[in-house]
Amino acid sequence: MKGYNNFFLGENFQLDLPEYDYYKNDIALNNVTGKEELDYTYYSVIQSKSRRVPILSASNIFRIKFEKALREGDFKEDDRVKENEQLASKDYSNFNSIKAKSIDKGHMTKREDVQWDLNGDVEAAVNAAISTFFYPNAAPQHGQMNKGPWKNLENSVIIKGRVPEPAKVSVFTGPVLDAEDPEYKSTLKDGSIFKIPILFWKIIYYTKEDNLLYRAGFLMSQINLLRRDNLINEIAFREFGLVDRPTSLKPFLDFKEDENYQVPVSMIEKLTNLQFTPALDRHENVQPTILKLEQVQIRDFDKSLEGNVSEYEVTGLMV
Repeated sequence: MKGYNNFFLGENFQLDLPEYDYYKNDIALNNVTGKEELDYTYYSVIQSKSRRVPILSASNIFRIKFEKALREGDFKEDDRVKENEQLASKDYSNFNSIKAKSIDKGHMTKREDVQWDLNGDVEAAVNAAISTFFYPNAAPQHGQMNKGPWKNLENSVIIKGRVPEPAKVSVFTGPVLDAEDPEYKSTLKDGSIFKIPILFWKIIYYTKEDNLLYRAGFLMSQINLLRRDNLINEIAFREFGLVDRPTSLKPFLDFKEDENYQVPVSMIEKLTNLQFTPALDRHENVQPTILKLEQVQIRDFDKSLEGNVSEYEVTGLMV
């Protein structure tokens, strides 16, 4: 599989995977290549073997080469990764044993992100999309987040402003893996405890007419949804005096925990212990900004996208 391309945005813009040395002892190695990367079509994953979810997923999106197609694909395990280093269908069944259909298999690299082909080959585009249905590219997300703000942000990456520029973007995304993440109330299929990520991040890289590299960062939390449905145990946070300790349980300082924010990439670096390629970040010196979801009329853009977007998109993006 082709995997993530470092030079996708142009030969003058080398955009490597972020530096992830912090996780060196926790990476689920590719047992075919012996490497740390799990390459799929147009995207790559670095997987945490202890948490069984991705540390990061990196993708290349050719927005104007998107091919419309019916949704295909069912999640499956990746044979290149040990069984106890990834989640599986039974684990998600256990997650939903408390409240039916509460937890989704949340794509990190979105199916439509890689549903493109340079030559307009629909079958090739569909095969690329199907390659996103591997468990190392997923993390448990509350259904209301996955189908709501997370989906709308993903769609905005593809159709931002309903205009074709920039034609290409590279995206890094994943869960914040915090040691103080709460324990899910149902165990995994092997009986082990699962700490569910409560915060998810996304960083978009792109170029503009000035031929400079830009980046924009976003954070979304599912903590209040998990609390509302009584899905988690927060024993450590509650009983061991960690209320004032900086964790992703309170990532936005004095902001509400259930809001979704555009944030400086430096904030994501601090939370994730990842280091990303420097680029212009128009939000670097701006406080976290709440993203608003406003109803819009989806019109006046490529008709092939029409069936693949919701009736909402994210407004207030600073890009």
